[in-house]
Amino acid sequence: MNEFQLPVVLVIIFSCIISLLINKFLLNFNYFIPTKNQNQEIRLSNLKIPTFGGIAMSIAFLISIRLLGKADFDIIQIAIYAVLITFIGFIDDLYNLNWKVKLFLQFIAIGAPIFVLNIYLNVEGLLNVNLNNSLNLVSTVIWILLIVNSLNFLDNMDGLAATTATMIALSLVLLSYLTNQYKLTDISLVLIGSMLGFLYFNLPKARIYMGDSGSLFLGYCLGFISVLFTWNKSIDSSWVFQIQPVILFFTIPLLDFTTVVISRLRSGKSPMTGGTDHISHRLLKKGYSDKAVLLIFVIVSLLILGITLCILYLNETLSFIFLFIYIGSVLTSLVYFLKLPVLD
Repeated sequence: MNEFQLPVVLVIIFSCIISLLINKFLLNFNYFIPTKNQNQEIRLSNLKIPTFGGIAMSIAFLISIRLLGKADFDIIQIAIYAVLITFIGFIDDLYNLNWKVKLFLQFIAIGAPIFVLNIYLNVEGLLNVNLNNSLNLVSTVIWILLIVNSLNFLDNMDGLAATTATMIALSLVLLSYLTNQYKLTDISLVLIGSMLGFLYFNLPKARIYMGDSGSLFLGYCLGFISVLFTWNKSIDSSWVFQIQPVILFFTIPLLDFTTVVISRLRSGKSPMTGGTDHISHRLLKKGYSDKAVLLIFVIVSLLILGITLCILYLNETLSFIFLFIYIGSVLTSLVYFLKLPVLD
């Protein structure tokens, strides 16, 4: 019996519409708002806004992914686990979980599919060592935890996290298509559809926020897609090609995360304490508008994609040179942003 399947374009549209409709429905529950607390990243807009946009995105994604008809068992399982981490974020939005409890729950939600489905970054192969997959599994858990929480940190301004996540997903779409990994192309496109349905209500001035349920969900999905893509055995196995999506596509959330952690530690604060010390806040302090900041993030994302493609299609020597120049630029940017004053 053939599995029911819709053309991918229709599935993307369906995902966007479902996300749009659920978000519209949630807007009717403005009275049901979690209380803001000091552990959440401080926003610069009206706090009396629903924070359940992540629920709409996760539901739209889970339903839509089944309509592709060709998503394999591993991907379906990951999509189901993504709903679990969405629920963890939802509970945190409601009750402000202790950060240690939240981190433990994230570890369970991330570790489960990695260990059950045996999906991992092949770090041991990259380093030419054999530790019976232990280093691979641990590295993969740490990587996805880092992506999940860096995207969570980035959710500090209207439209910022969703726009950045959409640009990362678009980069994964293009690169997976160019490397004939069409399954990951379709999945990334469906994820974009669910985000577009949310962004309609989240761009400045936002009417709904994604909350932790949304930032954890998006970080989780993008993290696993990067793992499935990066280490696919059917493509070139050179180390430059293997690590470039990891290093480059997630530059913005990782750079912001690093800036915030260093800044807070230098100030004697816990990295888990909310504040207005993010890159976006520093750019606002410098005089940029919120829309200008969003545009800057989009332009930088496009530059990152262009650099990635250059590294991919240049010879190995030029790829090394290009990559090291890029890493130097990122480190220079880190120093620059740390010197910028934080927003009052």
